[in-house]
Amino acid sequence: MDNISVMVLLSLGVAFVVALATVLILKFVFKWVNVKDIPASEIENAAKRIMGDRMKRAEQEIDEMKEREEKRIKEMRRESTEHEEILIEREKKLNKRSRLLDEKSEDLNSREVKLKDSIERLEEDRNELKKELERISGLSKEEAREKLVEEIDQDMKEYEAKKIRQAEKNIEVIADEKAQKILVEAMQKVATDYVGETTTKSIKVEDEKVKGRVIGKEGRNIRSFEQLTGVDVIVDESPNAIALSSFDPLRREIAYVAMTKLIADGRIHPGSIEESVRKAKNDISAEIKKNGQILADEAGWPDMDLGLMKLVGKMKYRSSYGQSLMSHTIEVIRLAEVLANEIGADVSLVKKAALLHDVGKVLTHKVDSPHHHISGQIARKYMLDEKLINAIEAHHLDIDPQTPEAVVIYLADAISGSRPGARKDSYEQYIQRIEGIEAAAKEVGGERIQDVFAIKAGREIRIIVNPKIVSDDEAIVMARDIAKEIESKQSYPGNVEVTVIRETRATDIAK
Repeated sequence: MDNISVMVLLSLGVAFVVALATVLILKFVFKWVNVKDIPASEIENAAKRIMGDRMKRAEQEIDEMKEREEKRIKEMRRESTEHEEILIEREKKLNKRSRLLDEKSEDLNSREVKLKDSIERLEEDRNELKKELERISGLSKEEAREKLVEEIDQDMKEYEAKKIRQAEKNIEVIADEKAQKILVEAMQKVATDYVGETTTKSIKVEDEKVKGRVIGKEGRNIRSFEQLTGVDVIVDESPNAIALSSFDPLRREIAYVAMTKLIADGRIHPGSIEESVRKAKNDISAEIKKNGQILADEAGWPDMDLGLMKLVGKMKYRSSYGQSLMSHTIEVIRLAEVLANEIGADVSLVKKAALLHDVGKVLTHKVDSPHHHISGQIARKYMLDEKLINAIEAHHLDIDPQTPEAVVIYLADAISGSRPGARKDSYEQYIQRIEGIEAAAKEVGGERIQDVFAIKAGREIRIIVNPKIVSDDEAIVMARDIAKEIESKQSYPGNVEVTVIRETRATDIAK
C-alpha cells in the first residue's frame, strides 16, 4: 500500500472519530439542556449540518494532503531520476577511463617488451662488433675499446656541431621576428605631431603703413630691431606681411614676439623696440622653463635640476634636419619606453637618457664637438649616473654601448630619425640619392649586373647578377664592394642594406 492510500485511510479515520465525538458531545449536551421544547427535526438537522461540515472539511484536508503528497513523491522521483542519470554518466566515464588505462597498460607492456628485445639485440651487436674489431685489427679488447670510444666521440662532436648550427639559425630567425614585432609595436604606439621647421616666420599686418613705421625714418627702427634681435626683417617680399629670417630658431622666436608686441602697441621707435625685445626675452625665458618642465614630466623626472631643465627647454628652439628637437626628443622618449618595457630594461634610466641624448645640440653653435659628446659632458657636469651617460654618448655608436639601455637609445633615435616624414628632405634630393645609390652599384658590377633596384626609400638595394658570369663566392665579394662604394661616395641617413641575388634556373620539357 502506497503512502497516498495510507494518508486517505488515516484522514477518513480522523473524520469518523470527529463525527462520533460530535454525536457524543450532542448527547451530553442534551442531558443538561431541556430538549423538550426543541423539535427533534431541528436537532437532527443541526447534527446533520455539523456532520456535513465536518465531512467537507475532512474531505478538503484529505484532498490537500493527497495533493501535497503527490507533489512530494513527484519531486522525489525527479531527484531520484537525476541522481540515477548522474550515476550512469559517472559509471560510463569510469568505464571509459578504465578502458583507456587498460589500453595504455597494454601499450606500455608492449613497448617494454620491444625495448627489452632492442636492448638484447644491441648488446648482441655490440659483442659481435667487439669480436669483429678484435679479429680484423688484431687489437686487444682495451685497445679496441679506446678506438671505438674515439670514433664515437668524433661522431658526437660532428652531431653536436650540426645541432648547434641549426639552433643558431633558428635563434636568429626567432630573434629577427621578435625584434621586428617589438619595433612595429613601438612605432604603432608612438604618435607625435610633426611640423616642419623653416628659417622664416611671418607676421600679418592690416595696413601697409605699419611697414613704414617698422622701417622708421631713414631705416633707424628696422636697423635697431635687427641689431637687438640678430634677425633679418623683410618687409617688401609679400603684401600685408612682415617676414623675420634667421637660422637661429631662438632668435627668430624672440624677434617674432617683440615685433608682434610693437605692432599691437603702435608706438615704434628705438626706445620702444629695446623695451619690447627685453620683454620678449623674458617671455621666451619663461616659455623655455615651461618647455623644460613638459619634457621632464614626459621623461618622469620631476626633481630635475633647474639649470638642466632650462637647458632642455631650449630644445623647442633648435631643429635637426628640419625637425623640431623637442618633438624628436618626445618621440625618442616614448619609443625608448616601449622598447625598454619589451626587453625588460631600466625604463626610468632609458627615459632620462632619451631626454638628454640630443641636449648637446642646444650648444653645438658654442662648442666645437659632436653633439652627443657635448650631451655626455653636460650629464657629467650634473653628476648623473655613468650608465645613463654611456646611453647618451653611445647613441651614434662611435662610443661602444655598455648596457642594454644604451642600445635602446640608439634604436629609438634611429627609428625616430629614419621613419617617413620625420625629417625634411626635398623630392629632388630624394631622387638624386636613390639614383646615386643605384649608379654606385652599377659602377662596381658593370656588365655582370642585370638589374638594380633601390627600395625602402633608399635603405635597401637589390642587385640581380648574371649567374653565368658571377659565382656564389663572387656574389658575396660583390655585395661587400658595393657597400663600400656606397659608404665612401654617397650621403644617406641610417644604413643601406646591399643584397646581391644570383638566381639559377633549370628548364626542361616533358614530352
